[in-house]
Amino acid sequence: MKLIINADDFGFTRAINYGIIDAHNLGVLTSTTLMVTMPAFEHAVELSKKTPTLGIGLHLNLTLGKPLTNGATLVNEDGELIKPKFITPEYPYNEEEVYQEFKAQYYRFTEFMKKKPSHLDSHLFSTDIYPAVTNAAKRLAEEIGIPLRNHDTKGFEHVEFMWEKPLEIPYGEYDNLDYIYDNAASILCYDYVEIMTHPGYLDTFILENSTFSTPRANELESLISPRMRQFLNENNVELISYHDIPKK
Repeated sequence: MKLIINADDFGFTRAINYGIIDAHNLGVLTSTTLMVTMPAFEHAVELSKKTPTLGIGLHLNLTLGKPLTNGATLVNEDGELIKPKFITPEYPYNEEEVYQEFKAQYYRFTEFMKKKPSHLDSHLFSTDIYPAVTNAAKRLAEEIGIPLRNHDTKGFEHVEFMWEKPLEIPYGEYDNLDYIYDNAASILCYDYVEIMTHPGYLDTFILENSTFSTPRANELESLISPRMRQFLNENNVELISYHDIPKK
C-alpha cells in the first residue's frame, strides 16, 4: 500500500514550521499543507524552497484570523473568521463568499510558491462540517485539478483519510502517533491512505492560542523515531505525497 503522511498547519508559527521540516528531513513525513493567512506563512515559503522533496498543499482556512476577502458570512462582529465552537454545522455560510475566499487563498499560494498546491485540505475540518464550505472546496479542487482531502475529486484515485476519529478512538486517548501501531490492520488495508498529523515545536503563540500544544511535540517525536520507520518498512509501506496519486 501507499501512504501519505501529512502535517497540517505549515505557516502557523515559526516553531511549527521548523518542526514540520524536521519531521520530513529526519523522519517519515511526506507532505504538508500551507496556511497562507498566518503570520509565519512567508517563513514557511522560504523553508519550502530548501526542501523540494516535501509535498506542499493548501490548508484552506475559514476558522482562524482574518480573511483575504470581504464576505459578510465569513466573519464575526470583530471581522475575524469564526471558530467552529461558536457556530453549528447549520451556520448559513454563503457558498459564493466561501469560494471567493478559498480562491484568494489559492492565488496567494501560487503567487508565493510559483506552483499549484499538491492538494487541498482545511483547518479544523471546515470542508467536512459545513455543506456550503464542502461545495466551495470541491468546486475549487475540480477547477484547478487537484485532490481534496476526504472527498473524491473527479479524475483521481480514492485516498482513505485516517486519524483517530475514523478509527473510533476517543479524543485524547493518545498524545502521540502510537495509535498507528495499535490500529495497523485498519489503516494499511487500503491502496492509498493519508494520515493527518500536527508535528511542531512549541512557542508562546501556540501555548497561548491553541488547545492542541504538547501533542504537537509528541507527534514530531513519533515521526522521527526509528520505531516508525521500522514499522513502515516491515509492512512494506511506500511513502508518497499527493503528487503521486494517479489519475483514473
